Amino acid sequence: MVVYALLQALRSLRQHLTSTLATFFTALVSFSLLFLLGLLLWNLDRVVASLERELEVAAFLKPEARVDALLEQIKTWPEVSEARLQTKEEALATLQLDYPYLAQAREFIQNPLPDTIRIKLNDAQAVREVGRRVARLDGVDSVEYGGALTEQLVRVLAGLRVAVNILVVLLLLDTLFSVMGTIRLSIENRREELRVMQLVGATRRFIQGPFVAEGTLLTLAAGLVALGLGTVSYRFLAEALQNLLPFVPVLADGDLARAALAMLVLAVLLGATGAYLSLLTSCS
Repeated sequence: MVVYALLQALRSLRQHLTSTLATFFTALVSFSLLFLLGLLLWNLDRVVASLERELEVAAFLKPEARVDALLEQIKTWPEVSEARLQTKEEALATLQLDYPYLAQAREFIQNPLPDTIRIKLNDAQAVREVGRRVARLDGVDSVEYGGALTEQLVRVLAGLRVAVNILVVLLLLDTLFSVMGTIRLSIENRREELRVMQLVGATRRFIQGPFVAEGTLLTLAAGLVALGLGTVSYRFLAEALQNLLPFVPVLADGDLARAALAMLVLAVLLGATGAYLSLLTSCS
């Protein structure tokens, strides 16, 4: 039965080639955009997560600050995952690694850097609140945190996700209705043949099988081509990004494989669903 369904599906696809190609290219555009946009959003999630992991609050202390008491108090806060003291000597040594010429001036000037408490958080969204709370503590001179950029990226990512989800739904609906139109045309072309099959006792599953196979083959072929185009495009963009910003994370081959598998499953489900819905409406 499976072989019969596939052969009938291929024959039907050849018979109305114009409709087949129109549906194929509609699905190809939809799946290509869906796959590439999905990879880019996933990659942007990785970038934001990486920034959040590196995010910390730096509390610059006054000379008379009670360091041990401040550390113990900050460590009790539920938002804090780690709090450590960076002495002014450690801060100067770190600075000299970035600017070696400062080592030559060390003998002539006094270390101007303050002792600093560096705080890492469990939730990057709490960085602003924690920064304000630390600034009110006795012995803290000033506070710095790099949360502004991360917060902006999170807001941009949320807006992009909403826009992309709306676009994806519209593209998938377009593909679904296109598949339904192609299958409906196949049903109309074989209307007399289907009546004869019903009269001789063919089962409903036997009659519907070729049409479901036709819709599935159509979207699966478009999905496979879209995967190739999307993967090549993403690798090109990722390589260019890595050359420009080597520290920015990109998706690994395993991530691409999981995204490809999800795309193929979606393509099969969309094609089979479109064909089945077309059969229901044609028989009603």
